[in-house]
Amino acid sequence: MGHEIEINDDGTARMAYADREMPWHKLGVAMKGLQTAEAMLAAAQADFDVVTAKVVACDNNGELLRNDDGTLVFLTDSRATIRVNGNGTYGGLATVGNRYVVQQNRECLDYALDIVGASAGDAVVDTCGVLHHGREFFASLDLGSLIIDPTGINDQIDKYLLIRNGHDGKTPITFANTSVRVVCKNTVMAGLRTASRVFSARHTRNVERAIERAQAVLEFSTQWAKEFQRMAEKMLATPVPKNSSQFNKLMNVTFPMPSKPTDRQKKNHNEVVGLIKAIYDNDNNAKGYGYNGWSAYNAIGEYLDHYREGTVKERAIASMDNNSWVTRTKIKAQEHLLSL
Repeated sequence: MGHEIEINDDGTARMAYADREMPWHKLGVAMKGLQTAEAMLAAAQADFDVVTAKVVACDNNGELLRNDDGTLVFLTDSRATIRVNGNGTYGGLATVGNRYVVQQNRECLDYALDIVGASAGDAVVDTCGVLHHGREFFASLDLGSLIIDPTGINDQIDKYLLIRNGHDGKTPITFANTSVRVVCKNTVMAGLRTASRVFSARHTRNVERAIERAQAVLEFSTQWAKEFQRMAEKMLATPVPKNSSQFNKLMNVTFPMPSKPTDRQKKNHNEVVGLIKAIYDNDNNAKGYGYNGWSAYNAIGEYLDHYREGTVKERAIASMDNNSWVTRTKIKAQEHLLSL
């Protein structure tokens, strides 16, 4: 199974998600909007305890091995992580070293809430799930919900804090800023690969001290959000009427033509401008949020990411590359709009 989400004997999945969007695998419990950590952990059946135990040797038939004096044979340099199930049974997870310190899933989620300055009762958890039969846990907090112009426009930018915890002795406690909504093993890895900042800590006795540094490492995202909100609200307050001189100047600055353009270059430029005008005028932009700098900026971004010439893969790579001409073009448009 590509998703690697734990499936119970009754066929239910240990996964919960805010119902705004169903995961691709269609597994788990759909929760009404964002939820508290407690509610999501319970819905995903991820709030189990993990304990450590001594490791006893046995033969291939499952018989315990004993020394000549009848004492059991222990592996002194290893311990086992054991899941305590709600019905009183136990599930073996992995063998770990003697320095390994268990961090419960709920503790890692609480750390994440502290990092973003949320309280235990805040409804900010977007997804939550269990992988590899309990060996790994993931969740995501919705930092998005950046409200641009809280007076009513309510245009939202989705950003997430990814939380990852492992009970296998290999997976560190990890927090990452990412635009990927994690709903399975593959998206956890994709979120980590594309994360703008990642903080991880090993399961040792110093883990709590290490996690205290996570807020300093990841705090930039909070500052980024505040700065982005400031810029977005400024653009939102900048009128850019349809077919106006402001809009035409924006097009000329963002997509400049040579001083002596050929007929072909003129034709291409007019086609690009015409397409962006149509995107600007649709429900996702000006008709939804008004004829302003924010709508114009999003129209240009939508054209560059989805409508310009090129394959889907080529456009995606250019859009994610901070040094590509696509990114530079977006920055040029943003700087011009902020100067108005």
